Amino acid sequence: MRYLGVDPGGRRVGLAVGDNGSGIATPFAVIAYRGTGQTAQDLSREAERLGAACIVIGLPTNADGAESPSCRRSRALAEKLKALGLEVVFQSEFLTSREARERAREAGRSTGTPIDDLAAAVILEEFLAGLPISHQEGSCLNGR
Repeated sequence: MRYLGVDPGGRRVGLAVGDNGSGIATPFAVIAYRGTGQTAQDLSREAERLGAACIVIGLPTNADGAESPSCRRSRALAEKLKALGLEVVFQSEFLTSREARERAREAGRSTGTPIDDLAAAVILEEFLAGLPISHQEGSCLNGR
């Protein structure tokens, strides 16, 4: 099954694509956040273009696992995507920005270049790592 990983932010949204067969997530784009409704439309088009059956949205939690104020944006985006008929799941994204910055540095990205796509890849990799090996087709949540 193919997945679209999303790191939602107030200005930018990072995107990554991956599948459960390889467990690998590839960062591929940073798009502008254009409000919940328009961004949901943009993500729907990307999911269709990529053949992604499920959208994995980062949920920015605190160190103790409690939801941060930014979680409202993630949840509102998920509701809009569900209204468009898409299957959506959440993945905690605690410390993904730190990991994304480290990956950007290792890849030689210049300081100031957006890392949202790398953060989306980390989110998606963590989700894929939690799927059972037998998970092949069907619901995003099979086996979770």
